[in-house]
Amino acid sequence: MISIIMIVYNVEAYVEQSIKSVLDQTYKDIELIIVCGKGDDRSEEICRRYADSDGRIKLIVAPACGIADARNRGMAAMTGDLLGFVDSDDHIEPDMYERMLDNLEKYNADIAVCGRFYEYVGKTLSDTPAPPKVYSASEALAVTLGHDGFFLHCWDKLYTRKIFDGLAFRTDITVEDRIVVDTLLSKADRIVYDPTPLYHFRERSGSNSKGSGMIRKNVEANLLMEEFLNKEHPELSGELGRFMLYEYITAMQNEMTSAVPDAADIRRYKNEIRKRAAKANPLISKNLRLKAFMAVHTPALLKYYTKYRQRSIASGLERFP
Repeated sequence: MISIIMIVYNVEAYVEQSIKSVLDQTYKDIELIIVCGKGDDRSEEICRRYADSDGRIKLIVAPACGIADARNRGMAAMTGDLLGFVDSDDHIEPDMYERMLDNLEKYNADIAVCGRFYEYVGKTLSDTPAPPKVYSASEALAVTLGHDGFFLHCWDKLYTRKIFDGLAFRTDITVEDRIVVDTLLSKADRIVYDPTPLYHFRERSGSNSKGSGMIRKNVEANLLMEEFLNKEHPELSGELGRFMLYEYITAMQNEMTSAVPDAADIRRYKNEIRKRAAKANPLISKNLRLKAFMAVHTPALLKYYTKYRQRSIASGLERFP
């Protein structure tokens, strides 16, 4: 059985499509565990209607104490041998879990990863299908650090239950999936990545991921990840150094273009960029060094460039900032 955890709160416009896409899977031996936050009556009404009509759904209504707490509640209720996550404002292809389960079994892997669709208003982009690749833990972590393939999200993966032994989502941080998925990849013997797009990730205009508070929380999550990888995977020091430089530049870009920029955070990010760009690292590209130079010496130009790119992304012409 595959247990699929879905966290629901203030998503009444999307949750029905999300639930249906899980129930309509070609692989039928599933349980859908929905953790719905108290107070979201409209979403709860939709979830309860589906739970009443399909015995594969377990509905948990609990105080809204954050995604980490809700995921932990969902895992405590699961009975499956495998675990997946679907965000309640996204949806999935009908054969997603069947294909990922086939890959787990075919390649004797602990984690299967699929490709994604990126849903913008009026436009869809997607990963490019290619033959599956099998990675060791170190190789898979290098992929996530390279921004070239999959990343540390929970939702595009299928996990064997055993690698979650002893793990829970941390409720004291906000971007909790990064350190958990880092740890899971590190524990896995084999990870299979099939870039065939199967998961529809919705780019929502109302997202707060680029607000000042979330920018700071992303930086804090990256620092936790850096500490973990330096300890557990020192062979990835070059990849990690490049990743952290890229992420600090991105944090500075997002802060400068946020509704209420925080001058102290901008100065802090600039200092980190200066310090990290000065380190010798052959993996840092010329383009990344150019952006680092702009961040330190011509921040107004970087801000202009960032706004231009954000307009392109919002229109669906580009995928990443």
